[in-house]
Amino acid sequence: MIAVVYRPPAMTADDYKASWQEGAPVALPPGLIFHAGVGEGADFATITVWDSRESYDAFAPVFTQVMVDKGFRFGPPQILPVHHLLTATGHVE
Repeated sequence: MIAVVYRPPAMTADDYKASWQEGAPVALPPGLIFHAGVGEGADFATITVWDSRESYDAFAPVFTQVMVDKGFRFGPPQILPVHHLLTATGHVE
């Protein structure tokens, strides 16, 4: 599992919320376990957890194009290993 953290400098929490007003900006991709937009101002970020790097890599070009089409451009994410994930429905290892 991996976590992908984007800290888009040109996107605010309000921009993020607006991008969801008509539903999810993209279809739920295979391999996505968790997504959240968190923080405010310069501390705004999105965090996703994926079942594998391959799942994220397959989705990344789609995500990048959707964000460009919406007028958002930002650099590469921070990609981190997930060592343990606890959910309300149980553990994902």
